[in-house]
Amino acid sequence: MLACGSFDSWSKHRLETTKCHVVHKGGGGDHFTSTIFFINLELKFEHQTPKVYHMLLKISPEDPIYRKYIDADILFHNETLMYNEVIPSFKELLKKRQAVSLGQIFPKCYYAKCGAGDTDIVVLENMAPRGFRPSADKLSLDYDHCAIALSHLARYHAISYAMKKLEPSAFHAMVKKSRAQNYANSSPEDMTYFLKKTSYRGVRYVEARQELDQATLDRLKDRLEVAGQLFSDLMAPKEPLAVMCHGDFCRNNILFRYDSGKPCDAILFDFQNVKYGSPVIDLSLLMYLNMSSELRAQHWDDLFGEYHVALTGTLAEILGCSVEELLPDFGLEEFRKEFVGHCLYGYLICSFFLPQMLVEQKDQVDHEILFKSLSQMADIIINYGEPAPKKLADILKHLAPMGAI
Repeated sequence: MLACGSFDSWSKHRLETTKCHVVHKGGGGDHFTSTIFFINLELKFEHQTPKVYHMLLKISPEDPIYRKYIDADILFHNETLMYNEVIPSFKELLKKRQAVSLGQIFPKCYYAKCGAGDTDIVVLENMAPRGFRPSADKLSLDYDHCAIALSHLARYHAISYAMKKLEPSAFHAMVKKSRAQNYANSSPEDMTYFLKKTSYRGVRYVEARQELDQATLDRLKDRLEVAGQLFSDLMAPKEPLAVMCHGDFCRNNILFRYDSGKPCDAILFDFQNVKYGSPVIDLSLLMYLNMSSELRAQHWDDLFGEYHVALTGTLAEILGCSVEELLPDFGLEEFRKEFVGHCLYGYLICSFFLPQMLVEQKDQVDHEILFKSLSQMADIIINYGEPAPKKLADILKHLAPMGAI
């Protein structure tokens, strides 16, 4: 069981709750693994005037069967680990390196505890009063949003790389505490069936229109014959570029702040899927799920470059070295090769997640009813989201020329 946060320090002082107002209760939609409450809590410390704290509470879904299906215990374990150990360790490292501002990409955590189902809770600052909100577009982000998102992801990855270099024992001890999802207690055969079935929508689309050469398609089909193992291999960490990934880095888990209508800052949240692996786990999901094919065609190199410049600049600042000194291990070409070797991960995730994102929330698969088996879920998803096959085909057509298939 893990628990700590501001509540623990508050408990040392005499205080009283003067008001508590539930502003909104949420759940489902973009964040179907938690029940969410937005509350305004007014507290009065001894000899002080009352102060209102704007908070977001995340708790496990009530249904124990559903909790087991989504591996809620694992998800909350990971998020609690992030807020109680990883992020505080990152911030302490930045403080020692006099780079505190680089850590201002996470919401304040007041309390986080994981235990047995109904005791799982994470309490964060509600960032809305500070001007942070989700992007208006629920799927395709424009250049400015993508650039901000990737630069903040780069800062997060850079802090992870810095701690791995400066405090390797402490870093790897934290990494070992993260836990992998079991995906509805699925077997490798179940996972292969699911991923092969969903990913073939894009394959069939390009094959029917002869938009990729047959040798490339045959090679892809061979890899999808063992899609479950392929998925596992893509997530396996490989040095030196393995990093503490966000694990679910997409538009749903980024809040933006705006200046004159343009995004100028961002906050990363929802670390339930954190994992140690290739940075491409994060990069490929955002760049294939939340970028249109037109944006990829026009600005792929620019946006990939935004990430790399932010990462090397941040890492150099923390380590106290020049960017040039980092290039043997962290050069742009090394990251491009890393992307080519792992970016099928993003396609596999998009093959089942993208169809859901393409329909209105009211028409999406009801997770609580349909989460029975991966094979049943696959049979439903392949008929979802009419534009999905073309969008998946667009991803394949982007992967092929770089040699990723």
